[in-house]
Amino acid sequence: MANLIKLSSYIPALQDAQADILFGSGAPTGITAPQGSLYINITATTTTTRFYSNTDGGTTWAYYTASA
Repeated sequence: MANLIKLSSYIPALQDAQADILFGSGAPTGITAPQGSLYINITATTTTTRFYSNTDGGTTWAYYTASA
C-alpha cells in the first residue's frame, strides 16, 4: 500500500493536476496512478529501486537510476 500526496491539496494552482506523488515500501507493483505520477521507495537498497515514474496511467512504472 502506498501513501499519497496530492499536489492539488497543497498548491491551489495545481487544482486540475492529474499527477500524484506516492511513497511506500518496495517497488510500486500493482499500484495504479495517473501518467506522470512519481513514486519514492523509502526502503530502497539499490540505485535502481529508489524512484519511479508512471508511464501509462495504469500500473506501469519506469525506474530511474540514482547516482549513489
